[in-house]
Amino acid sequence: MSAVRVVVVLAAAVAVLPVVLRDRDAGPVTAGAAALPATAQEQRADPAAVRAFLDGVRGANAIQCEVILQSFDSWSSNRAPDRDSVAWSVTTVVRRRITAPQSVPDLVAALRGGDDCAARVAARLLGRSRLPAARGELLSALGDASPQVRRLGAIGLGFSSDTTASPQLVRALADRDAGVRAAAAWALGAVH
Repeated sequence: MSAVRVVVVLAAAVAVLPVVLRDRDAGPVTAGAAALPATAQEQRADPAAVRAFLDGVRGANAIQCEVILQSFDSWSSNRAPDRDSVAWSVTTVVRRRITAPQSVPDLVAALRGGDDCAARVAARLLGRSRLPAARGELLSALGDASPQVRRLGAIGLGFSSDTTASPQLVRALADRDAGVRAAAAWALGAVH
């Protein structure tokens, strides 16, 4: 698929998806789109799905990554009749809470791995997981030698809604890197 075609498809998805989701939420499910029962398992992302999702976002260009990141708040329905259950399970990692501690090492490796999109996604997933190990890794990231890792550590803490991280975020406001300072300021606002 050419780069232009990818951009057009992604742009169409960004423009059309919110309308479809709004219409879907406003009305009943049509006869052709039978609702699938939501189970407790569907609400949790298992480690294999987390790894597959991170592998899927590696190498994404900036536009693709922004679309991926925006999907955290507007991913498609599990009720679509043409849904690929394996692809849906992987792509909806962004909507699920990471509850398996075994996922934390994969997320940390992605956070520190050098791929910008995978690192950004990992920071958000670590923050939203609320696992103590994930919080510890994000706090540790604030002291990393890499400004990108420090910045993403602050962003992840912002997604955690954990006000107990405020002292470390306040210290990050004095970081030598402007991007880290900006992320720490944003994170403080997000958790309070």
